[in-house]
Amino acid sequence: MPPQIRLTKEFTDEERLALFGWGQDIFGPEVHRFQWRPKDWHFIVEEEGRPVSHVGVMETTVSAGGRDVRVGGLGGVVSVPEAQGRGNIHLAMARAAEFMRDELKVEFGMLFCLTRLMPFYERQGWLLLEDEVEFDQSDRKVISPFNSMVLPFAGRIWPKGRVVIGGLPW
Repeated sequence: MPPQIRLTKEFTDEERLALFGWGQDIFGPEVHRFQWRPKDWHFIVEEEGRPVSHVGVMETTVSAGGRDVRVGGLGGVVSVPEAQGRGNIHLAMARAAEFMRDELKVEFGMLFCLTRLMPFYERQGWLLLEDEVEFDQSDRKVISPFNSMVLPFAGRIWPKGRVVIGGLPW
């Protein structure tokens, strides 16, 4: 049976453990220093009824170059080791992009990633932001140490200038 993609607002503790509990520090060493915003929607790829890949999405407005921009924040992108390399995460990413564009009707998708993951996102049309990105933590403002990337919808062009998230990153 081919992989199935399920969109949900909630997932079970068992699904969360299967998707995120398979290793230590699966998102990289820097990630755990920060607080992260929860995602509102979850695209879960299942193989034979088992969750094997995940892409989370949330909607927000950020400031870019002094202009308000509606974005679909994308995060929690992961495939369990035994399912990596099968294209499942590409399917979930494409479905999440369609959802952000067609359902949320945001101007851009936006994500934070480690340098080693940039080629993965670039192959799917995501563009690196050159401008500084600031996000909040409970006790301070932070200049993001991560790469920030956007996925333009409807031919939009990202505004030049400093980006202020105005909350926790996702």
